[in-house]
Amino acid sequence: MKKPKPNEGALQDGAVVQNLLPDEKVSFVVPVGKNVVSDEELNSRYAKGDVRIVTESARYSLAGILSMLEETVEVDSGSGGEREYRYKLDPEYQRRHRWSVERKSRLIESFLMNVPVPPVFLYERDLARFEVMDGRQRLTALSEFYADKFALSGLQYWQDLDGRKYSQLPSKVRDGIDRRYISSIILLKETAATEEQAAGLKKIVFERLNSGGVRLSSQETRNAVYNGPLNQLCMSLSENENFRRMWGIRVDEVDDSEADADSDGFDGADGATKSGARMFQKMEDVELVLRFFAYRQIASYKMGLNKISEFLDIFLMKGNKFQAPLLESYRQIFEDALAFLWEALESDAFCVLSESGKNSRPTKIVYDAVMFAATHHSIVPRRLEILKKKEELRGALIEMYKSDKSGNVVFSGRRTNFMDAQERNRLVLAAFSSVIA
Repeated sequence: MKKPKPNEGALQDGAVVQNLLPDEKVSFVVPVGKNVVSDEELNSRYAKGDVRIVTESARYSLAGILSMLEETVEVDSGSGGEREYRYKLDPEYQRRHRWSVERKSRLIESFLMNVPVPPVFLYERDLARFEVMDGRQRLTALSEFYADKFALSGLQYWQDLDGRKYSQLPSKVRDGIDRRYISSIILLKETAATEEQAAGLKKIVFERLNSGGVRLSSQETRNAVYNGPLNQLCMSLSENENFRRMWGIRVDEVDDSEADADSDGFDGADGATKSGARMFQKMEDVELVLRFFAYRQIASYKMGLNKISEFLDIFLMKGNKFQAPLLESYRQIFEDALAFLWEALESDAFCVLSESGKNSRPTKIVYDAVMFAATHHSIVPRRLEILKKKEELRGALIEMYKSDKSGNVVFSGRRTNFMDAQERNRLVLAAFSSVIA
């Protein structure tokens, strides 16, 4: 595939910029100011149903959960008989965290005791086809229990049932749980007339929805509301082995016991850390990939990183409309940069380096500037020269961080405005350039 040629880069208001690819540039202009709206107009909007979510309630028998989740329907009339689940239990925005057997067991115990359990939220993605917005873990626990996939463990009030699977429960206990129900609230398809309106209303729900007191992270919300080709690419690239090693994320699979612990001192397989496991759990790794692509255009976003979530939302929403050749170029840029940085700095690439060799954990502030410099049009053609002098590069970066600590401290993480972001870009780019000057 022929790669598109980048546009020529230039300084913009003194900012360091990237050479952007054709059709990559995104406008981050946000309308300012508010129009004065009369009461009559507000009443009219409300009567027409503007920004109003259409819902209905339903109750599902626990005994029927397993068969309900296994039900399939034909995708569409022209799919050649291809089928899909009526209830999509694993939409990509769901958390990666998996409940332990003990937590699943406590849910079953709640039903045994008839303790009220919060309803699940479903979204009608198409007529009579649903995806689980909130409640995946509850439905998964119930379906696995009825499928005899785990035995009860760690019960508080029914300890005598510990070690028993559903089929091994006494008949009266089994009948008791079978007659329980779980409630649901369904956001109907007619909530919005267009995909854009549906995305906006889903975002409202996601931002305000609580699940056991734990809110969805920004990236989990993006996965639901702005899922598309660019978002899919970010999820795929988050699995890059060099990327995971640099952030302390296990290369194979993250164990929940690692992610749930409080200490950050854990060093597991592939240099994995607990902070890396928690990052994986919240899908912050996917957000970091998106952040790199958006940051290429940081010179056009004068609010800098002060409103990073808004910055990423706008970029992803517009970036999902990028054409396939541009997205393939994105993949190549990202993978090539990580391969270069791994060979040059290994797992220290996104850390504040020091002469003592005891470096900090990787930080987003360093990641932004280092990835920016590593993919800058003045550096890319000379990567091989830099790799031949990688010890000099490390030394130049150590000196840069050392000077920063005695000066402006722009790498502290507390400096997030536009000028600070540009200063970091200039400093790191200068360190890389000094090796080949």
